[in-house]
Amino acid sequence: MKILIITAYFPPQNSIASLRPYSWAKWWSKAGHGVTVLTTVKHKSENDLALDCSEFDIISMPIPFFSKNIALYRNTRNTSAYSKKNLGKTWISFIIKSCSFFLKNAGCFCTCRYPDFHDLWVRKAIKKIYNINFDLIISTGGPYSVHRVGFKMKMKYPQTKWVVDWRDLWTHNHLFKGLRIFWHYERYLERKFHNSADLVTTVSQPLADTLRKITKTRVEVIYNGYDPDDYIKIKRNVRKKNDAFTIVYTGSIYKSYQAPQPLFEALSNFKKNNLIEKDALQIIFAGANADVSDIAENYNVSEFYLYFGFLPRERALQLQYDADAVLFLEYNNPSVPGILTGKLFEYLYIAREIIAVGIDEATSAGKLINDTKSGFCFGNDIKKIEEYLNAKINNKPVFNLERNEKLIQEFERKKQAMKIFEIINELSNKASK
Repeated sequence: MKILIITAYFPPQNSIASLRPYSWAKWWSKAGHGVTVLTTVKHKSENDLALDCSEFDIISMPIPFFSKNIALYRNTRNTSAYSKKNLGKTWISFIIKSCSFFLKNAGCFCTCRYPDFHDLWVRKAIKKIYNINFDLIISTGGPYSVHRVGFKMKMKYPQTKWVVDWRDLWTHNHLFKGLRIFWHYERYLERKFHNSADLVTTVSQPLADTLRKITKTRVEVIYNGYDPDDYIKIKRNVRKKNDAFTIVYTGSIYKSYQAPQPLFEALSNFKKNNLIEKDALQIIFAGANADVSDIAENYNVSEFYLYFGFLPRERALQLQYDADAVLFLEYNNPSVPGILTGKLFEYLYIAREIIAVGIDEATSAGKLINDTKSGFCFGNDIKKIEEYLNAKINNKPVFNLERNEKLIQEFERKKQAMKIFEIINELSNKASK
């Protein structure tokens, strides 16, 4: 089968969003299919992903006028590196500063809501592949712009199977509401994409349920999952034995809805009551926009906190592996139960145990943690967090886990990639009858 994957995120870009399309390219090419990836030009970074892309073809197209400046913005936004030193040298800085409302609140120009810089990429991307007939096309967004390319290809080659994949919802996005003036146009485009597609996919069952309400096209869940190959070298080594009980968080933080405060408040209560020594506990944060030193200072627990910055993925995985527990933070809202980030599956496979703050078992993430017996969900319950910390610091035989390894194995990226083929084959068989 001849397959085209259309994605803005792809290695070597160091983003959890790059791993979903990469896993498809990897496992489909290993299964003997001819895979081509159409993506944006990636600019070299010291934290690039070092993943093997030799078994499939990559077509990289620049974003006209904006490519290098957007790359700088993406690599440095919301980090300490995104400063006068970097941003002040780019002519796009004026646009970014002037449009801060759109970037931070509406979600425009940041691969989520309309308009987006990737719209400028669409025409050249289509031109590059327009005369190539593929058997299967899968476009994975955001940005929504990748689906523009998929739509044009489907119109020219109607016999080609087209899958519209959403890592996050577009018009029903829980974080970025977009601009009211464009809502009808966004919804028009979304309907056009869905009605033309053979299949719509997303990352969790609640998100799939939302999509089923707004389209008649079949919707299926393809989990982000994990790839055991990513951890072979790390797992060859014995886990580090930490002197202090060590909690690690890796990844970005959106402080408006991911709140680590309950953990720091519980620790603060321990300190006030002289129930903890300085060398008994260590909390490490690493990643873009992940420095919460201000929160640690507010709770007067800075001596227990370390920030390692934005690390290469291999180093971040090593931190997860060696930690006594990894911290998972996510949006907890009854109206948004369906968030299952790629980070969670990474934790699921490599961590000793997960402690989830801000979510409970009612969410998709909480249910996954609970069903796999891979950790504990504390919501915002300070007392429960205190009980957990007390048990771990004092080596009490509670909060022990018996992981459901059989269920965890169901989320391997290879299995998730092959699930798409099973569905496509089923659709093709139905069409031929």
